[in-house]
Amino acid sequence: MSAAPGSTGVASLRAAKPSDTDAIQAVWDASSSHDDPARAVGSWATATRVMVLDGRVIGVAAVRAEAAPDGAMPARIALEAAARREDRAEALVQASVDMVRDAGGERIRLYLPSKKNWIQVAAQQAGFSAVRTIAHMLLPASAPTPTAEPVPGVSVRSIRPGEDQQVLAALNRAWTGTWNFVEITFEMLEEDLKGQREGMLLGVDAADKIIATCHAVFDPREENPDGNPRAWISNLTVDPEFRQRGVARAMLSAGIAYLRDHGASSITLGVDADNPAPFRLYQSVGFEISSSSQAWDRTL
Repeated sequence: MSAAPGSTGVASLRAAKPSDTDAIQAVWDASSSHDDPARAVGSWATATRVMVLDGRVIGVAAVRAEAAPDGAMPARIALEAAARREDRAEALVQASVDMVRDAGGERIRLYLPSKKNWIQVAAQQAGFSAVRTIAHMLLPASAPTPTAEPVPGVSVRSIRPGEDQQVLAALNRAWTGTWNFVEITFEMLEEDLKGQREGMLLGVDAADKIIATCHAVFDPREENPDGNPRAWISNLTVDPEFRQRGVARAMLSAGIAYLRDHGASSITLGVDADNPAPFRLYQSVGFEISSSSQAWDRTL
């Protein structure tokens, strides 16, 4: 692979320093803009290595030392588009493997943008194979806000003060058994709720027990892939015994309506493309695939 303009020179890897925080996120955003929607890496990663060229951070390898039920520890990689070369991609992949090994992991799960040869070739050469596809979907600004039939015995409201532990229990109860599930901690929930509490919508039964969730998040300081203000749906869950009753559609419709009422236009979400039920639900209200990523595994 030939060097891209401005990418000549020998790049080196080192452990990330606290002073690298802004540079890491800048590289992450720049790399993701060419592949998939960007995501914050600082609060997610437990170990990070940076690739430096002429004193400047150009690449990042990050892992989270928290294994899924099948033992896989997640890892992600970013590299500035102008600096992409085969040897650098290979070095970042190896850095992620080394960090998982250092953390005692037995399997690594590397999340890569779909159809991006710059990193997939390096992953294949390092012994990884694709196991799952995650679709990033977008509801266009022109799409109407969907409606849903009321579900008998179920109402939707925002989270109330003092309900955080009950919400956490509902989330983990609903996600248990799904692919790649890792138990959500109280700290992770509190981080998600910062400045976004009102958008944590809850489906409750007649006894006011939480049986469903939908977190509608609006942050106009950022942008969706189409350039509109950042708005997304996460943690759409329904307790197993309440499924197949229209609860998920009611929660999704409530979340979209909340975001639109607060100024959002287009809306994004991520879904396991190999799980047909939620994928069909999102398509039925107008969500379209904007990009996708793949999970690649390797046993160490």
